[in-house]
Amino acid sequence: MWELLEVHESEAWNALVAAFPIASALQSWGWGEVKRLSGWVPKRLAVYREGELLGAAQVLLRPLPGGLALAYAPRGPALRHLQDLPAVARALARGLKGTHLLLEPEAGLPAELPPPTFPGLFPEEPVQPGFSLWLDLTQGEEALLKGMKEMHRRNARLALKRVELSVEGEEAFPEFFRLFEETNRRAKLLQHSEAYYRAVLREMNQPLGEAFLALARKDGEALAAGLFVAFAGKVDYLYGGSSRKHPEAKAPMGMHLAAIRHGLARGYRVYDLWGVPQNPEGSHAEGIWRFKEGFGGRRVRFPAYALPLSPLYRPLKALLRLRKTWVNLRVRGNPRDVLG
Repeated sequence: MWELLEVHESEAWNALVAAFPIASALQSWGWGEVKRLSGWVPKRLAVYREGELLGAAQVLLRPLPGGLALAYAPRGPALRHLQDLPAVARALARGLKGTHLLLEPEAGLPAELPPPTFPGLFPEEPVQPGFSLWLDLTQGEEALLKGMKEMHRRNARLALKRVELSVEGEEAFPEFFRLFEETNRRAKLLQHSEAYYRAVLREMNQPLGEAFLALARKDGEALAAGLFVAFAGKVDYLYGGSSRKHPEAKAPMGMHLAAIRHGLARGYRVYDLWGVPQNPEGSHAEGIWRFKEGFGGRRVRFPAYALPLSPLYRPLKALLRLRKTWVNLRVRGNPRDVLG
């Protein structure tokens, strides 16, 4: 017997999600509040089977004409075992009315292996980056440095000598956002409004989770800054930017070292560098890949699946793909996705 329970309290929801081995900051209460700014409505559902908690999903709903809605669980649902995904998906569908339910559990599967298939679920394009690099923080700072490529290790040593590292909060937001905008202009990347990123910093400071800014400064001037969130044992690097001033200072490396040290001090297990291309050679994000791979770590993938709930699923999927391709062409002059 299946039971769906909607949770309406932030601390209870975060405690429930964080207890699962497969869990993500994007399934935390705060992320749902952030996405309200983009027109999504979060619904937090716990799935029970014969009284046993099987999974939990923060499903974001966006209304469509005709009484339907897009239903999307960012890096979710939270699960004990990936093989529970089909059962949890079918249970969630009973509480939703939409074209399809999009799922992308944070399983962190080996990137070199094909994603598993499940009856009734269709492979989908993930909304969040489908590939990333995870660093194992439990091994400590010295082992992390030894695991880097030689050039990265050298740059890390230089950064520790040439820039001042810090972890800060909202008071440093203007410095972060200046560098973030500057970097996005150079790279021809889209971004949300300033209010959106302020909301991430505010809302992700929540029960059992935190958000912070890591900065690298030289002579008091911020040269690199990143916005990080932490939840369920992981630190996620979501957004960042850097100046082209003083390249010899290795400020981007210093910014990551500040965040890594913060994660080590807080006892987090995983440092997620967040978003690397599936096929790096020739991609718009090849430079991002070259920088991130230098840290070492483990390349992982996050498969995405759709559970169709309406005959409109396939035509809507085609329309969304066309829209994404058009945006790529308009912004960068290339139909390929940034991390494609």
